[in-house]
Amino acid sequence: MKKLFLAICLITSPYLCAMEINTDRSMLPVDEKSFIEAISRFNKDEILKALGEPASKEDIKVKSSEQIVGSVWRYHNINTAEDGSYYPTTELDFLDEFVETVVFQNDTDKTSKSPSQTYKIQKP
Repeated sequence: MKKLFLAICLITSPYLCAMEINTDRSMLPVDEKSFIEAISRFNKDEILKALGEPASKEDIKVKSSEQIVGSVWRYHNINTAEDGSYYPTTELDFLDEFVETVVFQNDTDKTSKSPSQTYKIQKP
């Protein structure tokens, strides 16, 4: 019996070790406070998997090298304010691969002067 158990363990261990832990990242909260807490742990690839392509995307490059050092992604109608109404635009500002700032805008025009809610991401 011990040999059978050992054989099963040896056969299945490579498979079990190779399995990726399935975390359902597509279940991002929509309320602003919970969204900020959750999004701070995601990189760009994980955000793309969870939210899809942004409505608009701008890259910030170093002039001398053309290296991308930051990005601004905008999504529409993905987050709610405390009163339950949706923000028309959520802006994610990246530094390298991670979100640095989240801006909830009350207008879809990026040059708008309408009030917005801005949060700086706190890194653990």
